[in-house]
Amino acid sequence: MSNLLGLFVASVMLTGCFTSTADFKSDAEAFITDKVGTELNVVFESVNCDSPLDQEIGTQFPCTAITVDGRLYEFDNVIDEPGEFTVNIARRP
Repeated sequence: MSNLLGLFVASVMLTGCFTSTADFKSDAEAFITDKVGTELNVVFESVNCDSPLDQEIGTQFPCTAITVDGRLYEFDNVIDEPGEFTVNIARRP
């Protein structure tokens, strides 16, 4: 993981059998809550991701997160490979 010019990029290898796009949604929400929040030194009160339209490589799906003090973060995620996605910060408070 790296933090470069205000962008947070993280590759996440998902485990298990993915039968729906909801798997990407729920794993992205958990990753942002746990790993990204820790990396950014913030506590997210809520994280909500859209389910990707499909599981194809290159499919994008957005997330929003609100910190406990009400600051909004937006994320643009992309499926890189089967079972893997990248999280990018699109907007910081």
